[in-house]
Amino acid sequence: MLKKVKIKVLPEKKEFESLTTENLLHSLISNGVNIYASCGGKGNCGKCKVKILLGKYFTAETRFISENEKKQNIVLACLTVPESDLTIEVLQEAKLEYIKTLEDQTSVYIENINPAHILEKNCWGKSPPLKIIKPKIDPPSLNNPTADFERIEKELAENGIENVKFNNFSFLRELPEKLRNNNWEIKMLLLENIYKDKIEHELVDVLSISENEEYYGLAVDIGTTTVAVSLINLTTLETVATRTSLNQQRVYGDDVITRIIYSENPQGLYELNQKIVNTINQLIDVISEQAKVPLKDIYTMVVAGNTTMIHLFYSIPPKYVRREPYVPVISQIPPMHAKEVGIMINPNGIIYSFPSVASYVGGDIVAGIISCGIDMKEKISLLLDLGTNGEIAIGNKDFIICAACSIGPAFEGVDISCGIYATVGAIEDVEIKNGDVIYKVIGDVKPIGICGSGLISIPAVLYFNGIIDRAGKFIKQSDTKHNSKLYNRVRINNEGEYEFVIAEKTETANNKDIVITESDINNILRSKGALFHGVYTLLNHLNLKFEDNDKIYISGGFGSFIDIHKAQVLGLFPDLPKEKFVVVGNSSLLGAKLFLYSQDVRKKVAAVAQKMTYIDLSSDPMFMNEYTSTLFIPHTNLGLFPNVSKIFNL
Repeated sequence: MLKKVKIKVLPEKKEFESLTTENLLHSLISNGVNIYASCGGKGNCGKCKVKILLGKYFTAETRFISENEKKQNIVLACLTVPESDLTIEVLQEAKLEYIKTLEDQTSVYIENINPAHILEKNCWGKSPPLKIIKPKIDPPSLNNPTADFERIEKELAENGIENVKFNNFSFLRELPEKLRNNNWEIKMLLLENIYKDKIEHELVDVLSISENEEYYGLAVDIGTTTVAVSLINLTTLETVATRTSLNQQRVYGDDVITRIIYSENPQGLYELNQKIVNTINQLIDVISEQAKVPLKDIYTMVVAGNTTMIHLFYSIPPKYVRREPYVPVISQIPPMHAKEVGIMINPNGIIYSFPSVASYVGGDIVAGIISCGIDMKEKISLLLDLGTNGEIAIGNKDFIICAACSIGPAFEGVDISCGIYATVGAIEDVEIKNGDVIYKVIGDVKPIGICGSGLISIPAVLYFNGIIDRAGKFIKQSDTKHNSKLYNRVRINNEGEYEFVIAEKTETANNKDIVITESDINNILRSKGALFHGVYTLLNHLNLKFEDNDKIYISGGFGSFIDIHKAQVLGLFPDLPKEKFVVVGNSSLLGAKLFLYSQDVRKKVAAVAQKMTYIDLSSDPMFMNEYTSTLFIPHTNLGLFPNVSKIFNL
């Protein structure tokens, strides 16, 4: 018989039961304690640290727990099972803090990249998917005994709306009394039921003429790492508020492959689905309460995300996305009712989603292309969407070619000794002046780690100051020309490799040194190389050069905070004039907003997706054979970086 024990988590004072055969990580996650485990619980990331305060347990040996931590009963939750009742504490660095305030990204990063500007520039009409019809309905009589709903259909037809669908029978049950109690003066709420190139209308509610006139929709970007939600007033087409949080699926792993693998476990798909639905519902709850908007007045939502995230959101198995020949179950999901998906808006509201293009290029890139107008331009443009994955799109009004490469795990802090996601306390930029390290921290607080933009900045400034060579290796002090004050920050760690101290423990919030190691730099170089060479490979397929791009749009995640020049020194971005780069913030969220703003956008979404040609870089001989040439600062082929080479006399 399986033995059950009680687990008590402090300081939350949360208690639950667990089996002695179940590891602590799974027990914690299953009972709503979200703990960071970037590897998905395999024991090879060292992130899920907890402290056993009371009770007996068994834990496996691991290199991630130091001798000092062992003395404090600190263990990895994924490698530990209880042998008795336990009282535990989740260490601060293992906690996932979710909802946080985010300014409207479409106006923060660049002044003219916002929905109103884009609508005006492209002559797109303002036409939200929710239509409010206030018909004049004649009451029935003995001479005209037409049924109540047929009278409504007749009035809608006279307004140019025919073949109206409805799936909400509750309003039919209330319809006769509403009509008569309101002297046949009502208003009808209809939503576009748009799928591919077909547009129908669905009657979602019949209301009293005196009821509220303000109705809302949600634009949602489902990222692998973060989820962003904007509340839109469908009458004024204004963004009421935007909130973002970490995707709660991160407790099952940082990248899509890890999550796909987890989805194949018993109940795995259900658990992943519930995490993303809960993430979105929590954001909706926060944003609606702040804006004083009742959930029943939110009638529609549009989601954009990569192919795997959309599968998990709709609880569709993504198993074959990672298996050759790498195909999703469905590319474009038809509109669904909120109650079918579990989203806590008006239950009869409709949820739309952007279509995916291929296994690793999803609707978020389709939304980004529409946001930047790449599909409408005469000149060629390049979109780089930088998040947990790196997606690339190159094209114009005649063609669009796209690809994906795995860059994000390193830039999101995975497999980086002091790496964290972009949150308060993350070092986002570094400068070295007169031998002093000057770092910029999100939130202007004491640092706790380094986020993606910082991880790009640091190798660039270390190379510039002669601490590392072009291969990312630390240069011996005797071979350097810099001052000893700076080199005093270089040391050999307990594992015998070089590291550079960015912030000493006396300066940090967690009383730990923040460092970057030689292994960290190698991981960063591999990630930057994958993105740069992905772009290079696509351009070669098109017989184009980097300078043939009129604009380079930088989108997503940490991409909005990168120092362009440092990224060029590192070899992440092409060595082109700075004025060619346009930082657009969250282009996926912006595209979702445009979907709600204009029928012109809704009509073109499927066509843009169909226009895109996907190149699988993992099976491309050029990409695989020449990838190693990118693993240097900035590149082995210095002809690709003439301006950087000139600065360093290379």
